[in-house]
Amino acid sequence: MKIAIVGGGISGLSLAYYLQNEFDVTVFEKDKWGGKARSVIVDGALFEEGVNGFLNNSLTTLELSKEIGITPIKANENAKKRFIYDDKLISLPSSLIGFIKSDILSLKAKIRILKEFFIKPECKEESVAEFATRRLGKEFNDKMMVPMVAGIYASTPNELSMNAAFKKLKDIECKYGSLFKGMIKLKRGGTPTGELHSFKNGMSEFIEKLKSSTKANFIKKEITSLKELKDFDKIILATPAYESAKLVDGKLKELLRKIKYNPVAVVGFKADVEPKGFGVLTLKEKTLGILMDKYVFENRNGIRCMVGGARFREIENLSKDEIIEIVKKDLKKIINLEPEIIFFKLHKKAIPNYSLAHQQLVEEIMKEAKKVGIYLTGNAYNGVSFNESIANSFNLAQEIKGEKNV
Repeated sequence: MKIAIVGGGISGLSLAYYLQNEFDVTVFEKDKWGGKARSVIVDGALFEEGVNGFLNNSLTTLELSKEIGITPIKANENAKKRFIYDDKLISLPSSLIGFIKSDILSLKAKIRILKEFFIKPECKEESVAEFATRRLGKEFNDKMMVPMVAGIYASTPNELSMNAAFKKLKDIECKYGSLFKGMIKLKRGGTPTGELHSFKNGMSEFIEKLKSSTKANFIKKEITSLKELKDFDKIILATPAYESAKLVDGKLKELLRKIKYNPVAVVGFKADVEPKGFGVLTLKEKTLGILMDKYVFENRNGIRCMVGGARFREIENLSKDEIIEIVKKDLKKIINLEPEIIFFKLHKKAIPNYSLAHQQLVEEIMKEAKKVGIYLTGNAYNGVSFNESIANSFNLAQEIKGEKNV
């Protein structure tokens, strides 16, 4: 059976790997293998165009790494040092005692958080802002969720679906009645499980190893019509939703177009900065965050800034020089530094925004895709992270293999 995979990003490549032993697989990619999972060297510094690592809490990712013969490297202790900029730099506490002692929230806001035990659950669709404000208070949303959502999704709490973006937390509320009760039952704190990992030579090392470990036909070609794939038995679109929409018609095209993307520019430099740690997230600046890769992973000596997102979508229409000027002004304000910028990458459609009713939209999309006989995968649907992309490809591969054996 011949299978065509359109899109050679992490989703398409990992899917090809999982299907390679049972099918004749061909992967088409119009641009770069690995998509945004790409590492580049500039002036001796390694910069990631997109994701810089993953948490080692996904067995699927760890097993795949082992199978292709690549060993992840663990971030050092600096990865635990994180900061928020709220007109001044504030160290994020890593423990409950530290949180209570910190000045990140007012005493009133801390008391409000304790009331979370007694707030009734509401198992309904809502935004991250609605959820966080309802359960933990407005100040918690404004001071904690705003930077966190910017760092993960390049979005804002008002524009992001709690049910889709933080499904596990929403499920804890519904199952246990409150977040604190759930954490106690599950015997863990509110911090993400797993430790940050990457690869010695960056994320591109993983992509190259995965591709070389996969028995598939790899073709550099832009597919502009599904008619070009008429000789294949199954077609999988592993491209961003807006690219997949160009290849289909009718209702499916309309549904795919509803998934919006946030723009992000990645701006990098080489310099020593203070404080040393994982990085800084901001509450209101156009620069969403500063990632201090050089202090977190070996074989790194660059610092990256993420700019734009849903907070400042206008960035997609600005020139490189205009964006760099914004970053320089923010850096001067945040860490009192005016570095020479040596790396720049603008992703006009960087990260899918999981808006309200995203889960229902994805359900409709998958139903329509099934009607027209194609499959869809990628970070537009059920998770934006490196781990989720691989897990979703693994699950889809099992589904396709199961259909073969029916």
